[in-house]
Amino acid sequence: MNPWLRLFIPLALVLLATAAIWAPKLGWFDALGSTDSGAGSGIESGAASEQGLEAGPAAAAPPRPDSAVAVTVDYVHDGDTLFVYPEQPTAVLGSTEKTKVRLLGIDTPEVGENAECFGAEATEALRALLPEGSTAWALTDVNPTDKYGRSLLLMWTDDGRFVNNELLLGGAATVLQIDPNRAHTALFQQSEAAAAESGAGLWGAC
Repeated sequence: MNPWLRLFIPLALVLLATAAIWAPKLGWFDALGSTDSGAGSGIESGAASEQGLEAGPAAAAPPRPDSAVAVTVDYVHDGDTLFVYPEQPTAVLGSTEKTKVRLLGIDTPEVGENAECFGAEATEALRALLPEGSTAWALTDVNPTDKYGRSLLLMWTDDGRFVNNELLLGGAATVLQIDPNRAHTALFQQSEAAAAESGAGLWGAC
């Protein structure tokens, strides 16, 4: 064997072993960055705690915006879907006809034929926040509707509670943020992490 190779091979093995031991401690891999398998899709879901976020105390939810419009709750279908009647035509909801709403930024377990763990409880959680016949307040983000024609809304109760965030804090929902509607991404992720940390709702039941 070439004498230089006899010298190089042991030296290379020593260097590789040293790198394997010290690279994680020194954060070399972090400096190189990491890849996100969902980055290209614009969809972000799942437990915020699994994304490396600290649970900590929940951040304060924003008050109801002045631009939110009043609607009357007709029927709650499941934890993230309901029907409302706008009280008057507005830029947020264009008519006073019954409108199907998908709550922005969250996802709750399914009910019905494809029922999932905590689906019924999530539905009841939304009904408790927005009982049928109650007044709620609604606001869109960038895209007002989805491909199914549902209105994509952020909603507040008549007494000012931020419905989307309340469902996350209670463990009735998980974060589902789809570009370009990301008005409250950081808040939603923190609320989800706090619920997961405390075992609230589906985090303790499923």
